[in-house]
Order: sequence, then C-alpha cells, then structure tokens
Amino acid sequence: MKVFFTGATGVMGRVAVPLLVAAGHDVIGLARTIEGRDWLTRSGAEPSEVDLLDEEAVVRATQGVDVVIHFATSIPNLVAMVKPESWAANDTLRDTATGILVDAALANGAGRFIQESITFFYADGGAEWLDESAPIDLTFRSLASALAAEGHVDRFRRGGGTGVSLRFARLYGPGDTSREYIDAVRKRDIPVVGRGVNYVSSLHIEDAGTAVLTAMSSADGTYNVCDDEPVQSAVYVDTLAEALKAPRPRRLPRAAVKLALGRSVGLLASSHRVANRKFRETTGWMPQHPSVVEGWREVLASPA
Repeated sequence: MKVFFTGATGVMGRVAVPLLVAAGHDVIGLARTIEGRDWLTRSGAEPSEVDLLDEEAVVRATQGVDVVIHFATSIPNLVAMVKPESWAANDTLRDTATGILVDAALANGAGRFIQESITFFYADGGAEWLDESAPIDLTFRSLASALAAEGHVDRFRRGGGTGVSLRFARLYGPGDTSREYIDAVRKRDIPVVGRGVNYVSSLHIEDAGTAVLTAMSSADGTYNVCDDEPVQSAVYVDTLAEALKAPRPRRLPRAAVKLALGRSVGLLASSHRVANRKFRETTGWMPQHPSVVEGWREVLASPA
C-alpha cells in the first residue's frame, strides 16, 4: 500500500519506516531536515516536506495514498515537561494537524488512518489492570490533545474508513529514545515518589515498530500497546540505576514533590498497570521485550 507517514524521522518513525518498506509498502515520509530526507531515501522511502497546518498542501500531499500514519509530535525535554505551556506545539500536532490530516484522508479516499496515542491519560488505577475502557483523567491538561486526536480518528471511522488509535505506553530503547532519561538517572535527577508502588507500563521502541506494522492490517479500533509485565516505579528506576552502576535514586515524599510540581506530580506518581490483551488477541502481535527489567539491560548493551 501507499503510506503517508508523519513523524517518519522521529524515534518511532526510524524503527517503523524500515519495517514498512521491508514489508513491500511504498512510504512517503515527512522530513524537515536534509539529514532526515537523506535517511528516508537510504531507507527506501520517498521524502516529502509539507506544512501539516496547511490544509490545501496536505490534501495535495496525500492524493493517491491508501494509509495515513500520523506520528508527528513535539515532546518537550524532561525539565520542561511539567510545564503545560511547553506542550503547545505538541498539542497543535495532535489536535489541529490530526483534524486536517483526517479531512484530507477522507477527501482523497484513503482507507486507513493510524494515529499515535498514549496510555498516560488513564486515571490512577492502583494495582488494577487498565484496559481500553478504563477511566481517563485529564488533570494535566496537555494530555487532552491525545484524546482529541482519537476523536478525529473516530470521525474518520464515521466517514467509512478504518481508524486505528495506538495507545503507547512509556517508550524506551537505545540511541535517542532514552538518552535523556538515562542521563537523568545517572545524575539522580529522577526520584522515586513516595514508596514507589505505583505501576509503570513500558514499551521497547522495537515493539512499537512492529505494532505499527501490525496496525496496517488490524481491525478498526483503539488499542493499548505495551509490554506484558508492568513494574512498580521503584523497580523501574532502580533497575536502570543498577544496570548503569549509578547511585540509587533518591526517595522523595509525595507531598514534597507535589509542592514542587503541583498537579504535574501525577506524571511521576500515577499508577498505570496497562493491559495489552485486546491488541494481542485481536492481531496476534506480541512484544519481543515482555519486561523492562530485562529490556533496560539490553538497551545498555546496545550500541549508542
């Protein structure tokens, strides 16, 4: 199929694009830099440059396309992440740009729309498993744009297309995927909040790539995409620190972290024990990295 892929030179795109090309799909990948365009060409994809907020340009760029994959994001760094205003560009890509892409896909008769979404907007579930019907908490308002993007995908479905929203868990992996986080753990800048018993669901970047390939032929729907074994946050950070031979992460009371971060404390302390059962049973996909405990060790053994 002919695929129009935004975010094609980002962390996930650099894993997914080669898989799509190897599977025989013709990929048009968006790139904003010469390096990105060169990488796409070497990967067997066709580079393209278009303003995702220019409605007419997007319609032209998606003519003759069978599948639109929208993974363009603008995620702030770890320091800025707790400031809602730092997410403005990302919110625009997830909401406004998704709406424009859906309009273009419908106008051009594309049959499938695959959208990157997140699991972070689930409400704190404690020790309970969270499926796709779990309650959502938008206290941190910048998470709302991911839900808005899913709403645009719903509109694509109502227009007669197959819409797939992939709710990804916390990504990790070699290279740029986790470099900033790993450096922060080395410096003891990532604390364990409270007792660290809240669950963290993870996803190795390579498993995110195979999930995208799987979504090319999956049934219509919204799916959690994560590994099989969520771990408590203390285990998550301690495992990485141990593998790095770094000092043990600091333990901070939740009240102290809340005083510093306000409502954003939920980004560190909410419990998300997310279940991937629906995606596995519907598609046959399964993660090759079932637990971040083993996954972190593999990441650190990988070339930088």
